[in-house]
Amino acid sequence: MTGDLRPKFSCGYLIAAIIALGLSCSNLQSQDKITINHADSLTGKTINGEQVREANGNVFLTQGDVKIYCNRVLQHIDNNRAELYGNVKVYKDTMSIFAPSGIYYGDESKVVCSNGATLNDSKTTLTANYGIYYFTSDLASFKGNVKVYDGKSYTITSDELDYFRSVSKSYSRGNVKIVTDSATIHSDSLVYEKLIGIATANGNVKIESDSTITTSDRLVYYEGERKSIADDNVKIVSLNNNATVYGNHGENYERKNYSFVQGKARLVQIDVKDSTTDTLLIYSKKMEAFRIKPEHYIAKDSVKVIRSDFSSSSEIAYYFRDTSGTGGVISLSENPAVWKENMQVTGDTIYAYFKKDIDEIYVNKSAFAVSPNETYAERFDQIAGVFMYMKFNNNELSYIQVDTNAASIYYTYENTSPNGANKANGEVIILYFKDKQVDKVKVTGKPKGTYYPENLVNTSELRLTGFRLRKDKPVRAVF
Repeated sequence: MTGDLRPKFSCGYLIAAIIALGLSCSNLQSQDKITINHADSLTGKTINGEQVREANGNVFLTQGDVKIYCNRVLQHIDNNRAELYGNVKVYKDTMSIFAPSGIYYGDESKVVCSNGATLNDSKTTLTANYGIYYFTSDLASFKGNVKVYDGKSYTITSDELDYFRSVSKSYSRGNVKIVTDSATIHSDSLVYEKLIGIATANGNVKIESDSTITTSDRLVYYEGERKSIADDNVKIVSLNNNATVYGNHGENYERKNYSFVQGKARLVQIDVKDSTTDTLLIYSKKMEAFRIKPEHYIAKDSVKVIRSDFSSSSEIAYYFRDTSGTGGVISLSENPAVWKENMQVTGDTIYAYFKKDIDEIYVNKSAFAVSPNETYAERFDQIAGVFMYMKFNNNELSYIQVDTNAASIYYTYENTSPNGANKANGEVIILYFKDKQVDKVKVTGKPKGTYYPENLVNTSELRLTGFRLRKDKPVRAVF
């Protein structure tokens, strides 16, 4: 049952009396009760046994330091609740909330805006389809097309967001995107601490910066340092080339153009060769990327390199990409070995130069190359010395030159049948190849040669000093 407790006054008559009525009624309540301070008209009602006051026109309400303006209000006296309609404005010190409608709960000191809301706090603006603000804890909990921004340094969009106004800290969930002046971050959830410039993202994380795109399961971004630390399923894509680095943990320092990953680190780079593509793979426990000229990568610990029919194993590898965008140089050290098809090359330090394909290999100190015959696996062509240079044409070995204390063993064949072996020594030895076989030998500087006819060939004894077959050749299918 509904009935009027007081007659309705028109705005042209007793507005002062209305205000006095509101003040007197509020005095009957505790200080925590919602107070109607002004309205153009006021009507008392009973709705379902509850006392309700309806105020219309230029309504002004307060509770403590909370001020509320709207076009119309239904004040539920008993449960200290006010239904707000039309051009709702809520203020508390420097904060304001604007909404088409809302409900203010006096006992809980909160306002609920189910038809959309905009919150302004100093330089920060927060908008959403649905919003709740808790005045006691200074917490805004918004849902649906949430957007928070300060107009200059950052913007956050998400499905849901909790914003702690007193500390400028936000918790975003669902389709989160934050844009700062230095990076863009996407994730399932994100905590952003504006005062210290730290964003912590979780789930399907992607951060886009000037020179990289990083994805991971978890990431912390330090805005002031332009630094990001990522964990689990880390992937860092360099925007300057086709290189991508993977690992379990990654750190990117955008200002320094430097990043690294560790824990099953892997570099993948795709090179376009005419109408085909080739992929360079480098595996290690740690991978560092330097995106400065000359751009390069450093792989450390259990390093494996695979590119077409070229592969290598070492403890340290430097990869310098050519400025032309095709090829580059790979430097290997600490027990390095290189394989080109079935040929193995070892030494103290090995440099492999690429253009479209492998172009040159240079070995510095303790150089040794060994290659088994494809048909007679126990017959190994060998060449050794202090320094070695290998030249390739169209991805085929053209010649090998060994300098200083050079020695070689190579087997000869009549058509495809074994026909003895040659051993040579000198200061410089050059082996020329044709159809993957030794075609000509040139020895200079105290040359010495020995020929072994086939009936005297003992393959187990024809070994140069330092002969060793490595067992750690990388196989692409393993990874």
